[in-house]
Amino acid sequence: MKTPQRIRVLVAEDDVLVGEMVRAILEEAGYEVAAIAANGLQAVELTQQLQPDVLLTDIRMPDMDGLEAVRLIQKQRPTSVVVLSAYETPELVKRASEVGVGAYLLKPPDIPGVDRAITIALARFADMKELRQLNADLDAYAHTVAHDLKNPLSTVVSAAEYLAAEYSLMSQSEIDTYLQLITQSGLRMREIVDSLLLLAEVRDREVQLQPLDMGQIVREVCQQLWWMCKAQPFELIVPESWPLALGHGPWVQSVWANYLSNAFRYGGQPPRVELGATEQPDSMVRFWVRDNGHGIPPDQREHIFDPFVRLEPQQRGGHGLGLSIVHRIVQKLGGQVGVDSKPGQGSVFYFTLPTKK
Repeated sequence: MKTPQRIRVLVAEDDVLVGEMVRAILEEAGYEVAAIAANGLQAVELTQQLQPDVLLTDIRMPDMDGLEAVRLIQKQRPTSVVVLSAYETPELVKRASEVGVGAYLLKPPDIPGVDRAITIALARFADMKELRQLNADLDAYAHTVAHDLKNPLSTVVSAAEYLAAEYSLMSQSEIDTYLQLITQSGLRMREIVDSLLLLAEVRDREVQLQPLDMGQIVREVCQQLWWMCKAQPFELIVPESWPLALGHGPWVQSVWANYLSNAFRYGGQPPRVELGATEQPDSMVRFWVRDNGHGIPPDQREHIFDPFVRLEPQQRGGHGLGLSIVHRIVQKLGGQVGVDSKPGQGSVFYFTLPTKK
């Protein structure tokens, strides 16, 4: 939370004398007064223009009252709101809360009361922003997971139904092909569910950074992706040794798994995937995965680690959780993610980890 000296307050008050009194109190308390609006309509306009940290508003004002102004502001550009009023009733407090008011302050205000109200309003606004983001994430996760589970689940059902109907007429080779299809689709569904569970863990859990045996982590990832590697010939180049880095093993394993699975899916035909690490001068190590795919256009690279962005939307194989999870994991471990790519020349996806606490 900002200190009072960095918090900008927009005051909405139709009484000039009261407005100047409030300005004096705010400035004495160390806040910056962005402007004083004479009515609710001005408050809406000035909030859009000045983007204050807090709106401190009267209720009864000409043209548009304070609560209607708050309702419009919270739709257009949500912000922290303190109501300053000469009276208080349970009904009024309820209405104020419903439109997005964070704190209620009675006239005449004083410095301790203003400080307390602004602190409460900022804290409640931060909580509401987090809640809105969590709800938006939940909706998007549900949509993404449902969409990505649909294809492998349909494959499992169709293959199982066909086996049940035609089993007695099928050759052993045909049976094995359908069983392999069911197995691969089931593993794909498990991967999607595991990704969602991991995302929840990364959001809620704090971990201690520990030295990593990166060679062992990479070997375990390769074993984990055996079903993908069996589907086609490929070339995988892995260094004999790795530099020391700190992290949380299971999370870093998930980062490698996402990068490697994307390299196999979107690499060339056949895929050629190279892994490596480069020590950085800032006590960080950059780990990377290079593929021989088509590369990624600049307009896609800019948002590729945003939630639910797909590497190649026209392809049905990828899902939108992977790189978002990578981003969140590496950020929480103190590193950064990125990609270097040129169309037609493949891509290098990387992540950095610290070498010391």
